[in-house]
Amino acid sequence: MEEQRIILPPRATSFRAVCSACQAEQPASRGYLGAIVEGALALDDERGNVVCSRGHEIELVRETPAAALR
Repeated sequence: MEEQRIILPPRATSFRAVCSACQAEQPASRGYLGAIVEGALALDDERGNVVCSRGHEIELVRETPAAALR
């Protein structure tokens, strides 16, 4: 499985996302059940990491969306 990354907008402090590795390991009939990861990244931090309940590491990156820069 490739490295996972969650991109957070500049003012976001918490998130809820799907762990792609967990989702890939389970039958499609289960959907996202058990594949959700939640966490937080302090406003002062630009990068971080979170580990899902099954041990998959996910990189957190704070970025300004390209549309906001236009």
